Amino acid sequence: MVGGAPYARELQRRLVALAAADPRVLLTGPVYGEGYRQLLFASRAYVHATEVGGTHPALVEAMGAGRVVLFLDNLANREVVRDTGVAFRFAPPYTLEDALRELLADPARFARFGEAARARVADHYRWDAVTDAYEKVLEEMCCAHRRG
Repeated sequence: MVGGAPYARELQRRLVALAAADPRVLLTGPVYGEGYRQLLFASRAYVHATEVGGTHPALVEAMGAGRVVLFLDNLANREVVRDTGVAFRFAPPYTLEDALRELLADPARFARFGEAARARVADHYRWDAVTDAYEKVLEEMCCAHRRG
């Protein structure tokens, strides 16, 4: 697990216990820059469990890297991912454990979801399109101000 959750002490306690019980679990703490990109591109999946809204750059980056994205089922995350990833909840009926179990039972889904995620980013989250849209809004605001 990359990152940390200093605001979620119970989650941290459970993760430390899990890591102690299973040598396959590694808690790296926060990792940024090139180290983060290396981890992302070496992984098969990305778990996005944030509850706060908005288009999270790490989520878009993981999708653009063609990783299977498992995401906390909320409006903001659903809007970004749509049908190119796997939604989960913190409580039943469909938890992260359920989502992972189902995904691992059908390895071909990794490639399908990864390609769909990469295509979604290419279609909807290109920086040139984002900056063009910002420029258009600013030009409209500027021209409206001059006319007003």
